[in-house]
Formats: sequence, C-alpha cells, structure tokens
Amino acid sequence: MEECDIDQIVGERAPLGAELMAAAREGHLCIRKEGNEGVILKGDEERFEGLVGRWGDLVYFQKNWVLEGSVVREFGRLLDGDVKRVDLGDAGSLNEGQRRAVKECLGESVVCLTGGPGTGKSYVIGEVVKRWGTDVCVCAPTGKAALLLREKLDSEVGTLHSLLGIRDGKEMLFGGKVLDAGMVIVDECSMIDVGMWSALLRNVKKGTRLILVGDHDQLPPVEAGTVFGELCGFMKERGKGYVHLDECMRSDRVEILEKAAAVREGKMIEYGKLERDVEGWKRGGYQVLSCLRKGPFGVEAINELMRDEGEIPIMITRSNRRIELSNGEMGVLLKRDPGRAIGKNDVARFGEREFPAALLPEFELAYCISVHKSQGSEFKKVVLLVPKGAEIFGREILYTGMTRAKDELIVLGEEGVIEECVKKGSERLSGIRRRLCAL
Repeated sequence: MEECDIDQIVGERAPLGAELMAAAREGHLCIRKEGNEGVILKGDEERFEGLVGRWGDLVYFQKNWVLEGSVVREFGRLLDGDVKRVDLGDAGSLNEGQRRAVKECLGESVVCLTGGPGTGKSYVIGEVVKRWGTDVCVCAPTGKAALLLREKLDSEVGTLHSLLGIRDGKEMLFGGKVLDAGMVIVDECSMIDVGMWSALLRNVKKGTRLILVGDHDQLPPVEAGTVFGELCGFMKERGKGYVHLDECMRSDRVEILEKAAAVREGKMIEYGKLERDVEGWKRGGYQVLSCLRKGPFGVEAINELMRDEGEIPIMITRSNRRIELSNGEMGVLLKRDPGRAIGKNDVARFGEREFPAALLPEFELAYCISVHKSQGSEFKKVVLLVPKGAEIFGREILYTGMTRAKDELIVLGEEGVIEECVKKGSERLSGIRRRLCAL
C-alpha cells in the first residue's frame, strides 16, 4: 500500500492523522498545532484511549506519547537516585574540561557528556572507569561503536541489544534485562531512537550512576526522536549533570574539525565538484562515504563501480551471535574462488579473526558506506559525496560525514546542494524537555 493511501485512511479516522503520519516519517514524535482535536491530555497520562492525543499545542499518536512518557518518567526516576560519591583524586594529564567532566561523572546520578571528535570523551570515560572500579557496564548502540570503544578503553564493551537482551519490538516496549551494575556508561547516544531509550532507562536500577556520552550535533537516529539532544538541553538548563568538551586534543585534526564546526554553525565551506575518481580513491586508500543509498553517487552505485577481485571490504548488516559478528562491523572478504558467489575457498577476515566466508551473516560491500552507517566509526582518509537529495538531512549529515576523517578529508558536492544542507538543521519535534521540566 502506498504512503499516500495510508495517510488518507488514517486521516479519515482522525483529522490530524495524515499530518502526524508525515511528521513521523521525518522522525518527529509529535506536531505543533493549535486547536481542540484529539483526546485532551494533562501531561502525566501513561497512555490514552483514542488515535490522537493533545497536550497543549502538541499533538501525538498514542505510541509516541507512551514512548516519550516512558523516557521522561524513567529519566526523572534516575535523576532522583541516591548514588555514592567518589573523589576525583589526582587529575593527572586531564585538561580543565576533562577534569570537570570526570568530577561530574563521579558526583552526579546522571550525566550527559558531550563534545565533538578529538575532545577526549573516550579518555574521560577511561578515567572515570579507572576511579570507579569494576562494578561498571559500558555499552554502545551498535557492534561497530562497541568495538571502537573497546579498543580505546581496553575493557569489555557490549551492545545495547545484547546487554538488554532485546530481540524484537515487543521486548523493546515491555521487556529487557536489568543492568546489574553500579555504573552504566552509554556511548554514541545520538544514535539511539526513542524506543531503545525507553528500554534502556527502564532497565537501569535506581541508585545506579548513568553516564550518557555522545555528540548531539551528529545525525539523529534513523528512527524517531532526537532524545539525546533533548536530554542534554534539559540537563544544561538544570545547571548540573551536563558537560560539553570543546578543546581538540589532536593538533593533526584541527583543520578538519574547524571545517566541521563551521558547518555546524551554518557557515559555508569549500568543496570540490562531484565526480567519480574510482581509481584515485582506491590508490589513495580513501573510505568513501555517501549521503544517499540510491542514484549515480549513492552507496550502491559507487560500490558496484569500485568492486574488484581479491580483498573486498564488507560490512555486516545482520548480527550473528554464534560467530560474534555485529551489525555494522567492517572486515574483508578474500575471494579465492572465481565469480561473485561465495565459494568454499573464500575467507572472511575481521581484525585478527579469520573464518570461511560461507559462515558470514548478511553483509554488503563497503568500498562506499552511507554517512548514517558510518556513525561510530573513524577512518584515516575520507571522501564525502554530497549528491542532490542530501539536502533533506540538513547540516548534520555533512558534520557527521566530515568528522569521520582522522587525517584527510575531501568533500565533493553537486552545485547548490551543500549550500542547502548548511542552511537547514534536522531538528525533530518532541515534548521531552517540556515534560521533564513539568516533573
């Protein structure tokens, strides 16, 4: 059934239904509209009877009201937790911002720690864990982000899905395993959608210290909500439990990060003409990122152009616990048999691990990956492709793609598209901050 048909059916049942459907597809949890349509809400209802509810000028489908309310109630519950305080001790090589961050993490029940790449968020996490002890659970939303954090911390890091034991939508809404730790640290929080936020917060015990880490200027999650940004805004206004790191600790990244900061502030940057240089990208060892999946400069087309024999970069798209590969992990397919089909002599390599390629779960080529899937990753050299259509994602897609580069960045855009991206932010509407203030 076409989207317009669904919108029409829902719109016939509720006057605002079609507008809410369109907004939901763009990641909004609600719409802002004056009037009196829908069930009138006071703000503290867990759910309501009917398709559409109204809280002041905000209008919701029931599902989004329930999920948003769960996030607000559980976050408020954790803010009131009585946690033990740990002394900072020797500040060592921490700069002023990092010292304040560690002190806040050791003194508050909930902390939002933000900052761009290279500002030392992972270093702060490591220092907090060192001072806290062993009773800590560290996690990230994807296998790739967990792997990267594991390498930086040299400690065990799990994915949210695996640690919470969530396998489907029903478990996300009602289930999950309680995280039995004195401290829970969650990295790459900007990638987490409202459903997973509800499951996470619900399964953190009161009295557990919760440290939420991320860069709220990155792309919002593929699914609904910009919950981390809303939580950060609330904690900043609250005056405690919020730290933003802004000092870049890597001088070799300053040029890239200054360019990314300009985009974040809505300023234009220099860029090259959008054209294919497949051989040059291969020779130079660049990781290609595209803002789109389809089209002549989308992920699928570029991967097909760059496909070669021998060592083929791949990305896992479905987790497999049996061989311990997670969605988003990148590796290499070593083709030893002719043809594109996986042969019995073909091998897959992920880090130091190597096994028959026939055991692989679902994967896709990774000469070029989408900016969305690149979140949580770092690459030495990046080519960022910005074709027409990328403007719908706003400046966040440029910022996210650019900040994946560690040493070298090339931005190639279609005329006028980057200008449109820079003008637009991808802010998503919700009532989370307003509801938290009303607690």
